[in-house]
Amino acid sequence: MLSHRVLHVFRFFATSTSYKLGYNRPYIFISRKYISSLDTPEERERAEKWLQRFSKDKIPREMLTITFARSSGPGGQNVNKLNTKVDMRFVLDQAYWIPEYAKNKLLVQQANHVNKKGELVFTSDKTRSQLKNIEDCIDKLYAAIVNAAKVPKAPSEEQLQKIEEFKKAEHRRRKEEKQKRSAAKAQRKWRDD
Repeated sequence: MLSHRVLHVFRFFATSTSYKLGYNRPYIFISRKYISSLDTPEERERAEKWLQRFSKDKIPREMLTITFARSSGPGGQNVNKLNTKVDMRFVLDQAYWIPEYAKNKLLVQQANHVNKKGELVFTSDKTRSQLKNIEDCIDKLYAAIVNAAKVPKAPSEEQLQKIEEFKKAEHRRRKEEKQKRSAAKAQRKWRDD
């Protein structure tokens, strides 16, 4: 749920059609050690810790640009008076609080939500309330980040052994086929005795 401070900001700008949230956050969530990939076990462990600590509240609201528009759909005369549709966006390259590997996955997974300026865009006109639609957009953003930041499980020793067995079996099979083709070609050769 949005804090009292945020509700005050939204009430203040309720008459405006476009604004940028710009209040000081009590904390900024920056990972001191940069997680660029998941190649080493240390990076995987740091990424898992980051994901466990990450929550919806740690999304810096000052990085989000929120605009309002008229919603579509049923609503009677009220729908023509209020700007309840929310368009939330932020520049993905400037998202210092998201690890690099997660940003790259976000670009791929959410390609339909990234515009030419490199902004990740989410919209919501689910309800007739600006605050609920803002919450819905933040929920969508949070879900997308968590999905992109998931750390795939490392294969177990048993799985690695099976992979090695499959590789060896494939190598033997390929070698046997090669020997059969070689023998067939050798029989076709014309020998002069």
